[in-house]
Amino acid sequence: MKYDEVDDYLVKTFPDFVIDDYALGLPYCVAGSFARYLLDAYNNNRIDTLVLAGKFIEGLYFFKDEEIDNLATVGYLEAIQNVWGNNSTDPEEMVKYLGGTSQKWWTRLNRSWNGEINALSEDD
Repeated sequence: MKYDEVDDYLVKTFPDFVIDDYALGLPYCVAGSFARYLLDAYNNNRIDTLVLAGKFIEGLYFFKDEEIDNLATVGYLEAIQNVWGNNSTDPEEMVKYLGGTSQKWWTRLNRSWNGEINALSEDD
């Protein structure tokens, strides 16, 4: 998959997710909208959607594409942390639905927020 195909893949995976007009062609904006979609799923106990979202995000890392990896981390994971945290929901609730690679980058983001590391650097 190529970077500019991620949004299409997202919509195919989540047919009830609608990309807002303002976000078309802007994958990081789409990631923010998707984080709000997942918050709604969490608030409505749609666990199947959260499980699928965890698999979707984890799957992005398997393309071994730097742009897609960055979108998965700084787009999707960071958007979940921000959107959920700013809406009185502990973003850590999403961690149990993430795969191993996603959890690794989630932890790196947390460490980055704490000023310990650069989130996108493989080196500590």
